[in-house]
Amino acid sequence: MRRRALIGSPLLLCAPAVRARGVIELVTAEQRPYAMADGPEPGFVLTLSAELFRLVGLQVVFRFLPWAEAEARAASVPGTAIAPLARTPAREGRFLWGVVLFDDPCGFATLQFPPPETLEAARALPRIAVIEGSPQEAFLRREGFGNLVPMPGRAEALAALRTRDVPAWFGGLAPLRADLGRQARLGRPVLAEPAWLALHPHTPDVPLAALREAHLALEADGSLAQVLRPILGDA
Repeated sequence: MRRRALIGSPLLLCAPAVRARGVIELVTAEQRPYAMADGPEPGFVLTLSAELFRLVGLQVVFRFLPWAEAEARAASVPGTAIAPLARTPAREGRFLWGVVLFDDPCGFATLQFPPPETLEAARALPRIAVIEGSPQEAFLRREGFGNLVPMPGRAEALAALRTRDVPAWFGGLAPLRADLGRQARLGRPVLAEPAWLALHPHTPDVPLAALREAHLALEADGSLAQVLRPILGDA
């Protein structure tokens, strides 16, 4: 388990907060560029979440766990937040859905050949890696894909792509770029998955209306675009 204190970003911190009322724990898993346990910055999802909490008078401490443990903790410990979280029917009643932080573009990544740009083109592939139980897997299954190879984690998907066991991987384009580096060949987005900041249902100290107004304020003054553009602008 890894914890780190808030590190502010010079791209945000653009508006005064109300007087701090307390501390909230935000649980997540290591996933670049969203959340990073080490380094000078915590990742843009955590930077943005921390700024929203700051604007409503709360400080935040990050706790890094394997994703299944992070989700279980956020669903069971009052006063806990989690991000980024996709909203699914199975999760609907387990969390208080705070605010959509951003729309996460998803598409196909390859290493050896141009990636498919559309779902129809992807149907011709013999195998496509997806993270098991992910919203991306659920989306492709709803679209009738029978050529999916569910992977237990990103390390396994990356290894399968590099050994050519699977020719393509479908997921969030920003993490795919971070995982694959300069070798990555990324297709156009075919899905935009809302990425939520969610909370345990019993989190009375977080004013949801004010949290959403803070997000709107960051959109209005350009701060949100300034944070997201280097990560998602060309996805």
